[in-house]
Amino acid sequence: MSGPGYAASGAVRRPGLTTMLGIVWRTRRRGILVWVIALAASMIGTAASIANLYDTPAKIHSYAEAVTAGSALAAINGHVAGIDSLGGVIQDEFGFLASFLLPLLGIALVAGSTRREEESGRLETVLAGRIARHQPVLAALAVATAAILATAVLFAAGLTIAGVPAGAAVLYSVALGALAFAFAGVAALLAQLVLHARGVYAGSLIVLAVAYVLRGVGDTTAGWLTWLSPLGWVEKAAPFADRRWWVLALPVATGLVAGGAALWRSTRRDLGSALLRGGPGPARASRLRRRPIGFATWVHAPATLGWLAGGVLLTGMMGALAQQLLGAIAGNPGLAAAMGMSGARPVHGFVAGTQLYLAVIGAGYLVQAIGTLRAEEAAGRVETRLAGTLPRLRWLGAHAVVVAAGLVVIVVGSSLVLASTTAWSVGDADEFGAIIRSGLAYLPAELVLGGVALALFGLWPRGFGLGWAAYAVATFIAFLGPGLKLAQWVLDLAPTTHVGNPPLGTAEPGGLAVLSLVAVALLLLGFAAFRHRDVPRA
Repeated sequence: MSGPGYAASGAVRRPGLTTMLGIVWRTRRRGILVWVIALAASMIGTAASIANLYDTPAKIHSYAEAVTAGSALAAINGHVAGIDSLGGVIQDEFGFLASFLLPLLGIALVAGSTRREEESGRLETVLAGRIARHQPVLAALAVATAAILATAVLFAAGLTIAGVPAGAAVLYSVALGALAFAFAGVAALLAQLVLHARGVYAGSLIVLAVAYVLRGVGDTTAGWLTWLSPLGWVEKAAPFADRRWWVLALPVATGLVAGGAALWRSTRRDLGSALLRGGPGPARASRLRRRPIGFATWVHAPATLGWLAGGVLLTGMMGALAQQLLGAIAGNPGLAAAMGMSGARPVHGFVAGTQLYLAVIGAGYLVQAIGTLRAEEAAGRVETRLAGTLPRLRWLGAHAVVVAAGLVVIVVGSSLVLASTTAWSVGDADEFGAIIRSGLAYLPAELVLGGVALALFGLWPRGFGLGWAAYAVATFIAFLGPGLKLAQWVLDLAPTTHVGNPPLGTAEPGGLAVLSLVAVALLLLGFAAFRHRDVPRA
């Protein structure tokens, strides 16, 4: 029924693929629409706001002079060719978010349609019909590619309306789409190699983190390293300068090769198997793992370590570049104004900006970790756990405690790395305590976004994607809102706005108290809703 040679004839393959495309679309359309609309809206909104803000050549030139003072900022946003143009400013402002959001688009769309379906057992049922072994992977890649193309088309139209030349707008949009396609191929291949969907996400994010570091080091020191990074290929296309269309062959070829390897592998392995599945576990679970808190720790440990690695990589790189960035600010007041550091100790502004990045990482970990609970329920494992004497609230409470502890580990560990590398870079350890305190100050804001995710898990598990949408909106406002001079009520939608930007600004006790109360209220709402709803709920 599910052997490698099943459904080999062309007469079966064509209708099978059409059916599989329909299945992927019907089961994933809500998530696809959320991704496409949210990404397109944020990208077009950024372009329109920047076009209104930098509406004269003089303003664009001043911006270009400020951000190109030294190479430290290039490590964050990338080296933008043609930055003295409106399109170049848009690429620079959107650079950091684009480095993560576009790859995540490809990863999320493919992972949810491949290994997660196989892990839940639904794929076995599908393959019992007129569906060939390779067609689920092919359908997932085809639907993901269509969503990526739709996002690129919408973004190109938005850039053109904002005043960017059509040719440059199309090249930049296609380059971002090609980046997403490359990571979709990587995710498809990992889905054939690892045992769980969370392994697909973890492996893909590791590849993304390595790509980010390679691009950052390449843009600041060894330029040839940039060519080894998929993120570097977007800037090497130079959409607002030389317009090297041929560079797009690199991400497209990467996606095709990885996707082709995934298709090949899918026809040559047993359903439910994995090449990378780790060694066998112990014959008997330890006393700690038999308890809810121990089992929750085992479930969330890989994700915690993965997000911690991302935070350490980011803060380590930023701290190592601290002296270079501070030197550029000291010699260019315009850069200090552009980064919101005027009239303050430059090191405080640098730390505040880095801690905001770390806060976004911490909040992302919370949403992903709570999403794991939804995945466990959808796979039927939560129902089994609760079928005995384990109360619902004790099960959920154990996971909540472990996830919260993981957040503290990520924030404190990454802040320690930031403090240590910054002290080494600038030769001054006086700010060590302030750096740690500023990281802890963002915990209530991060817990609010985690509370939103938990409330959705309790009230409406099928709508959990809205938790990621809230996270994306808050991230967009936190990073780009002040620079785009958005209205204050819009800025207030992001929990990080109410922290006070420490240590550049004083942490607001009132704001932190309100955020804490909101987080607690959302937590209680999630617990109360989970206690009374059906398990599982489709």
